Amino acid sequence: MKVIINAVSAKMGGAVTYLMNILHYLPPPESGHQFEVFLPHETAEKLKGLPQNVHLRPTQIGHARDWQRLWWEQVTLRRLLRREQADVLFSTANFGMWRCPVRQILLVRIPLYFSKPYLEMFFPLHPLKDQVPFRLRRWLCCQSVRWADIVMTPTHAMLDDLRRFIEVDSRKALVNHYGVAPLESSPSEAEGANAGSLPRNSSAVRLIYVSLYSEHKNLTTLLRAMPLLNKNRTGKFHLRTTVDPAWEGAAWTVQHQDDVALARQPDVAPCVEFIGPLNKEQTHRLYKEGDIFVFPPLCESFGHPMVEAMVHGLPIVASDTPVNREICGKAAVYFSPLNPDDLARQTCLLAADASLRQQLSARGQEQARTRFRWDTHVRRILEVVSLLGTPSAGGGRIAGRGADTLKERIAHHNG
Repeated sequence: MKVIINAVSAKMGGAVTYLMNILHYLPPPESGHQFEVFLPHETAEKLKGLPQNVHLRPTQIGHARDWQRLWWEQVTLRRLLRREQADVLFSTANFGMWRCPVRQILLVRIPLYFSKPYLEMFFPLHPLKDQVPFRLRRWLCCQSVRWADIVMTPTHAMLDDLRRFIEVDSRKALVNHYGVAPLESSPSEAEGANAGSLPRNSSAVRLIYVSLYSEHKNLTTLLRAMPLLNKNRTGKFHLRTTVDPAWEGAAWTVQHQDDVALARQPDVAPCVEFIGPLNKEQTHRLYKEGDIFVFPPLCESFGHPMVEAMVHGLPIVASDTPVNREICGKAAVYFSPLNPDDLARQTCLLAADASLRQQLSARGQEQARTRFRWDTHVRRILEVVSLLGTPSAGGGRIAGRGADTLKERIAHHNG
């Protein structure tokens, strides 16, 4: 079977992390599958050692204007599907094809279009010139859900948010958790990493927050909590984060200037260090040097840094949201998302309780090993691909036993 993967928007952040991981877990040529991957040039340059049946097709269309990308995805890509005699189209970023000539799987992974907190807090603050294209993109995403044969989300919470705007038939809605790369260190080192311990050579508790800056990442609450953490306390707290409001890519947000000013306050600046961008090895080192991972976003589709923190044995303090609860479960303590006092309180309690830190560390590492595996994620996609690509699937809905089997597979995965 030939699968076309549309990943033209995988330019940075989680989209790149996702693509790089799934490509490395695709099956070898003897599986009978061929994969053609459309992606940005800068992402293609990072990909080495892929199976021989994975062919990269670099393009700059992901950097083009919205209407140019729309034309490419609805017209140019359609011609390519026919010319390549593809069996299945897998679109990895929210937008699919109208009347696609082959079966298509759509990954919906952007939370902002459907998140109630974001739409209530930040969206109204944006100028009309930004609100209009936002609404158009959300409309196109909803239409893409209608067009797709399978709609995949990384969490049940993301699917619930999507269903606030459009009905998604349970027979075609696949919840498929992402995976996480295992540590490349020895098992003993991986299991012993962090393990609830605090630094021996300093009185400061090292807090870590890894992500890209955006207004829904809720850096504001974390920055406001830092003076509370360090007020009249013997032990000090120090934050190292890649969530930098001065990052050039933050200019589109309505919050970044306020966060820059807040970060410069005399009771905040001494205890916060903005770092990055970091490569894979530097990010690994950052996790390894931390004591507690703090994750305050108001909305996420998955929250991949939390799972990375679990792998490294970091205890987690997370905002109390449906996605964070789904991913972390009992491997984290939670705080009210917009309450810096509650964030400071939960962080202090965790820092003072070595037994709790060890419990969270152990639970997180176990979950990362068993629940979040890239090989499992890719296998589920390929199972659906195989069913979609059967001869009975051409030119209409899958019929008969093929439809029953697909429904059973999706129900099994979602359960």
